[in-house]
Amino acid sequence: MNAEYMREALELARQGRALASPNPLVGAVLVRDGETVGRGFHTYAGLHHAEVLALSEAGERARGATLYVSLEPCSHQGRTPPCADAIIQAGVACVVAPISDPNVLVAGAGFRRLREAGIEVVTLPEFAAEAEKLNEPYLYFMRRAVPW
Repeated sequence: MNAEYMREALELARQGRALASPNPLVGAVLVRDGETVGRGFHTYAGLHHAEVLALSEAGERARGATLYVSLEPCSHQGRTPPCADAIIQAGVACVVAPISDPNVLVAGAGFRRLREAGIEVVTLPEFAAEAEKLNEPYLYFMRRAVPW
């Protein structure tokens, strides 16, 4: 796994600051054969999530690619369809993320759904502290059910 791509995903996530709330800040970088083929970050609630934007930019080049994302992909239907389903449908081979999403609607279900579809899931614990800090208010609320 390439740490450079995870750093880029975290940087992209920061671009959603003051836009994504109440959703988390999420950045995504899609890489195939050493080339970045898609990028995205979450902006406004109800719009496409970072993963879907990266997949859309990549098109068919997403098949067999590795997706670096700053938080576990969602696995539930909210205002948008589940990102995990979009990742599976696109034929992504591997998803790399530093932390899982503590939202009770996700909480490991995104990773589980990907694995069940035959997608390799890799966590990069060396980026966990940075990912946690990036989404501190969101994670606090999800874990404690009280605002930051």
